[in-house]
Amino acid sequence: MLRRAIISGELDSGTHLVESMLSDRFQVSRAPIREALRELESEGLVESRRRGVYVKSLAPQDVWELYSLRTMLEGAAVELAVSRFDEDDIGALRRHLEAMAAAASTGRRSDFADADMRFHTELFERAGNRRLLRVWQSFAETYRVILEITDTGNPDLESVVAEHQQILAAIERRDPEEARRLDEESLRHGQSEFERRFGAQAGGGGTAS
Repeated sequence: MLRRAIISGELDSGTHLVESMLSDRFQVSRAPIREALRELESEGLVESRRRGVYVKSLAPQDVWELYSLRTMLEGAAVELAVSRFDEDDIGALRRHLEAMAAAASTGRRSDFADADMRFHTELFERAGNRRLLRVWQSFAETYRVILEITDTGNPDLESVVAEHQQILAAIERRDPEEARRLDEESLRHGQSEFERRFGAQAGGGGTAS
């Protein structure tokens, strides 16, 4: 919840995050609050100062770094995974894609983001590289929140489904280069959409619809 509040701009940069107040707000003890703040600091979303922990909102450079990192990681995962996918694995991708399509048709954007993340996580899990998977997992929740926020402002989720259908088709053909190209193209579209929304928030223009 804190991650989403920071990335969405609900919590302004410089906001002092007081453990006791967060504990009361979320009705939990201070121990999980401290753990959450440590995790968010490792993601660059909060920073420790002499007098406590403060929100460190995403800057344009942060957005670029996050998407550049993901493009590099996921490109490698796709190429490694394609030759390792069996029919059961491809069936799992199809189910995630069907869940995306069903959520898109009914406007359930949070469900859409969850299914989208499961689709991409499948690529990392099948790549056969444990270190690559761990790096992805360390940032996966940040990307899921970015994806959910981006999808909330995307009026054409069906086009995202179509992009993933093309990625899946390339995987089914066992064409790692084309699968990587299509995946990177889809990520660039997602980056452009988030940067558009991020720019609107930073400029005080509110959330685009």
